[in-house]
Amino acid sequence: MATAIHSASASAVFSHDAETGSLFASNFDHRPFQFRHALHSMEIFQMPALLRLAERCMHNRQYKSHYETGDPVVNGYFGSKPADMTLVQALERIGEGRNWIILKRIHEDPEYRAALELFISELSELTGEDLRRRYRDPILTIFITSPNRITPYHLDGEANFLAQVQGSKSVFLYNAHDPLILTTQEMEQYWTGKLLAPRWHDELPDGHWRYEVSPGMGVFNPATFPHWVKNNDNVSVSVSINFKPVRNDVIGAYRTNYYARKIGLHPTVPGRSPILDRMKNLTFGNLYEGAHAARNALRSRFGI
Repeated sequence: MATAIHSASASAVFSHDAETGSLFASNFDHRPFQFRHALHSMEIFQMPALLRLAERCMHNRQYKSHYETGDPVVNGYFGSKPADMTLVQALERIGEGRNWIILKRIHEDPEYRAALELFISELSELTGEDLRRRYRDPILTIFITSPNRITPYHLDGEANFLAQVQGSKSVFLYNAHDPLILTTQEMEQYWTGKLLAPRWHDELPDGHWRYEVSPGMGVFNPATFPHWVKNNDNVSVSVSINFKPVRNDVIGAYRTNYYARKIGLHPTVPGRSPILDRMKNLTFGNLYEGAHAARNALRSRFGI
C-alpha cells in the first residue's frame, strides 16, 4: 500500500545494508551504478497525485514544467510542444499519445519538499557526503513518458539519482572521461550553452553501460555522462534527484577556454592543473555565472 511521504519513522526509502553503503560511497559522482529504492510505494508519485501536481504547475508560474509530443530518434532533437494540448491533457493522454512530460523543481511545492529532505538525508548517509553542505540546489523532478518513446542522446550537468516508479525502460550511459565520447571542445561548447554539442556515436549504440529499470530500481548517472533512454511498451514514471557541487572549478575553466580558443589561444585542458582551473573559475568563470544568473532573472521576471 502506498504512503503519502513514506515517513522516515516507518522504513528507509533506500537500502542501508553494508553492501549498498559501499556501492554508493565508492561510486557516487564517479561511476554509474544501479540501486534499489521504495519511491514507488509513495502516494505523491502515483498518477492521481501527479495529475493534481500538473494542475498546480499549470496555474502557478513558480512551478516549472515542460511537455512535448512527437517521435524523436536517438541521435536527433527532442519533440515539440503541442499547441492544442495543455499540460494536464498531455498527462491524461500519456498512455495513448507520444508525449514526454517533465514536472520540474517539484520540491518547491510544499507537498514534495519533505520528500526531498528525506531523500537528501538518506543519500548523505549512504554516500558518506554531506550533500547539504558540499552540493547546492538539490532538485526533485518527475519524468512521465508515453509507451515506446525515446529520450534522445544528451548529457546533464548535475549528478542524478534516477528512480523508476512506474513502468520499465532501458537506460544507456556513456563514459564522459573517454575522449572518443566527449572531446574537450564539446565540453567547452556544452558549458557555454550549446547543449546539443555532444556527438552521437553510431559505433556504440548501447553505450558503456546499459541498465534495465523497473519500479523499485534506479540508476545513478554522474554529471556530464551522456545517455539516452528507451521506454518499453508502458507508461513510465521516473523521479530524478540531482545535485550540483558547491564548487566546480572545471566548469569555469571550460568556459574560459572556450572564449580563449576563439581569440586564437591554446588553453590548458581542465583537470591538468587544479590551480590554473581555480584561477580561471574565480575570474572569467564567476563573471560568466553572474551574467547568466542576471539573464535568467530578467527572463523569469519580465519574460524576456
